[in-house]
Amino acid sequence: MATMATIQKHNDAVLSSLEPGDQVEFGRVLYSHWGVYIGDGFVIHLASLDGESFRKTEKAVVRRDKIQDVAKKCKMNKNNSKGRRYRLKTFSKSEIVERAKSQLGRKGYNMLASNCEHFVSWCCYDIEISDQVNDGIELTTKAAEMFFDWLLEKTK
Repeated sequence: MATMATIQKHNDAVLSSLEPGDQVEFGRVLYSHWGVYIGDGFVIHLASLDGESFRKTEKAVVRRDKIQDVAKKCKMNKNNSKGRRYRLKTFSKSEIVERAKSQLGRKGYNMLASNCEHFVSWCCYDIEISDQVNDGIELTTKAAEMFFDWLLEKTK
């Protein structure tokens, strides 16, 4: 397990490489949180009102916070790969920052249709994509298929 000093050193290196308009992925325990880096050590992201509680996400708001406060004890990484992965037209970095800023104060959250990853994707590509949601649906579908295949075999 990485020590806090190791995580902080990693995050400092990532922060020094970021440009306004970069997508930042914060690795949490069971999911990743996403934000748009806007410069001067700040990120715009969709988060609960207190920036802490996962259970209060229905009251989430697009907010501007210090990137280190968002990272907390987790590693962060620059992740601008979605455009290449899906062959999407990407806005310029200055347009991405402006799109993120235009949403400040917007409220609302839906884990499957409007989460922090959807927000960042919209800022960058004008399309809401969440690989975490898509991967979760795919995994659930595969598990259900395996279960029903097993169930069919048991009933033969």
